[in-house]
Amino acid sequence: ALTDLCLTYVSQNLECFCVKRPDGSFCFREAVLFPQELADQLLAKMATEGLLNDSTVGVFRNCEYLRLRRACIRTARISAEAFQKALCPHRLLELDAARVNADLTIPDILQGLATNKYCQESLQRLVLTGLTMSSLEEPIWYRFSALQGLRSLSLANVDFYDSGLGDVCSLPRLESLDLSNTSVTNLSPLLGLKERLRSLTLHQLKRLEMSTAQLLGVIGQLNVLQVSGLIVCLVLNLFLFGFFKNILRKLNL
Repeated sequence: ALTDLCLTYVSQNLECFCVKRPDGSFCFREAVLFPQELADQLLAKMATEGLLNDSTVGVFRNCEYLRLRRACIRTARISAEAFQKALCPHRLLELDAARVNADLTIPDILQGLATNKYCQESLQRLVLTGLTMSSLEEPIWYRFSALQGLRSLSLANVDFYDSGLGDVCSLPRLESLDLSNTSVTNLSPLLGLKERLRSLTLHQLKRLEMSTAQLLGVIGQLNVLQVSGLIVCLVLNLFLFGFFKNILRKLNL
C-alpha cells in the first residue's frame, strides 16, 4: 500500500521532479534508478489515472534508470512518435496497449517494436484490444510475424481482416489468440497453429462465412487445444446460437 501511495504521488506531481526537454517531454531532474518492477508499476499507474501523454511518457526515454519489461499503456493518449521514443527502446516482455487513443495505430506499434531487435525475440505478450488500423484493409508494410517471440496476442475489437490472419498464424511460438469481434471471415489459417495453440477466444465473429461443419472441422484439428485440457473460450454467440436454435426447433423444444 505504501508503494502504491508513493507511485500515486510521483505520477500526480511529476512536474515537481522533472524538467522539460525542448520538445516538451519530461525528464527527471536527477538520475533516479528505479527498481525494474517499480518502473513497470509507475507506467501502469500513470496510464490508469489518465496521466500518460506525450509529455509525461518522456521520463521513460532513459532505459538505464527506468527499465520497462511489462509495459501497460491502456487508454493512454500518446502519439506514435512519443511511443517509439519512450517505449520501443526497452527490452519488453509484455505490452498492453488496449484502447489507446486513435493517434497510435496497430501499424505504428508494430513498426516501432520491430525497430528493436531484442523485442523481436523477447516480446511474449501483446494486447491490442480496441485499436485501429490505419485503413480499412491492413497496409502491406507491417507484419506481426516480425515479433517471433510472441506467445499471446489479443486483437479483440479490432478491424482485423483475413489478409492478416495468415501472418499471425505463422508466428512460431504463438499459444494464445483472441480474435473476438474482428472482421475475419475464414478461420482456416488457424491450422498453421494446430500443434501449439492452447487458448483461442472467438466472440462475436459477425462476418464469419464458414458453415458450422467447416468451423468445427478447423477447431477439431487444433490438436493442442484438445490435448492440453486448458479452458478454451469459444464464445461464438452470433454463430452457434443459430446452430443450436435449429437443433432445438427440430426437437420441438
